[in-house]
Amino acid sequence: MDYIVPEESEKNYYLNLREFASGEFEAILKAAKPMKIEMINASMTGTDYASACREQGETSRSGRDAAFKVRIKEEASEFDRQSNLNRAVRRSKQNIRWLCKAMEADRLFTLTYRENQTDREQARADFTRFLRLVRSGWRGQEGVPGWQYVAVLEKQERGAYHIHCAVKGFQRIKYLRMCWYKALGAAVDAAGEETPGAVNVTNPDKARWGHTGRQWKVNKLAGYLTKYLSKTFDDTNTEKRRYWHCKQLVQPAKQRFWVCGDNMAQAIKSTVELLDFHIGLGNSWNHWVSTQNDAYWIAGAVGVQ
Repeated sequence: MDYIVPEESEKNYYLNLREFASGEFEAILKAAKPMKIEMINASMTGTDYASACREQGETSRSGRDAAFKVRIKEEASEFDRQSNLNRAVRRSKQNIRWLCKAMEADRLFTLTYRENQTDREQARADFTRFLRLVRSGWRGQEGVPGWQYVAVLEKQERGAYHIHCAVKGFQRIKYLRMCWYKALGAAVDAAGEETPGAVNVTNPDKARWGHTGRQWKVNKLAGYLTKYLSKTFDDTNTEKRRYWHCKQLVQPAKQRFWVCGDNMAQAIKSTVELLDFHIGLGNSWNHWVSTQNDAYWIAGAVGVQ
């Protein structure tokens, strides 16, 4: 459905709903004006000069010292930078999860280097060559023109990058390994110490995921893919450089509904009723409420009892 309740309606909460081709859904309920709450909270972090003086046990007169002003300004700037970075990480994790769901990803493999590759741009260039080879092939090797992926860089403790890729369905791992070797300038049949890196398949953990096969549940796969995202997240990079995906992958359209409720508990009750009516909620879903009690997230399979 694409019915959207007019946004000028005077309600206390709104719901953003996304439905995926796999039959899953994901929705988040928020207070109608969350940005005001965020602005109020930000104003209580020491950015106010007079409050900062009192917190430091100094009077406004003595607090006019230039060095003190600079220190307060730097602390406020660092807080803003970290807050922006945290929001960017959360947004990227959310987008990666949606892309994995849109693709119905169920396999995960990792591209690694033998050398201590610490150049992010070089890793990006190597991955671009790898993609071109995978899709077009070369003499004697047939490519996979429609190959889809969602990829994330991870930085190891030694400083080297490797690349996690979420994909769907059976993969020709031997072929992907040859493409990776060729992308790194090595012979496609390199062996032993001559290999420039590796292509490793990551299977789900039997103890955690309940089976020994190579097929992941999409939510668990997306969680693994983004687990270390904050470690290698660079706030100087644009959104497109934080994670990579094929152009064919698009996120499902967002549907928005206004939800009545005098408080979050009432709004959650209304949300569950709305979803049950709109998509057939069933009993197979997960949910949580934010610690600030201003957001409610719910996701699962449509109509599964």
